[in-house]
Amino acid sequence: MNVIVEVSTMPREELRNTLASLHETLSGTDDVDPETRELLKSVTSDIERILADEESATEVGDSLTERIEDSMRAFKVSHPIIGGLLQRLSDGLANMGI
Repeated sequence: MNVIVEVSTMPREELRNTLASLHETLSGTDDVDPETRELLKSVTSDIERILADEESATEVGDSLTERIEDSMRAFKVSHPIIGGLLQRLSDGLANMGI
């Protein structure tokens, strides 16, 4: 007997909204060093690519998860809002199986 379990996932639109909030918050923050800003641009670009084409998740999956976690650690204390947004993105991607 097969049982289908429906996993609740963060809707794609909510992920897009979280990305938009992250971009907005970053644009209003001047004290993020260029290297960290580039890391965040790379992370958000990969998430946007996954949202456009979920098959691309296999190309960036583990690397993306690690980069998000590194970014979260960097921002949790200095920029808790950015850290929280990254946590929401990480949770949403995890719910999608990424």
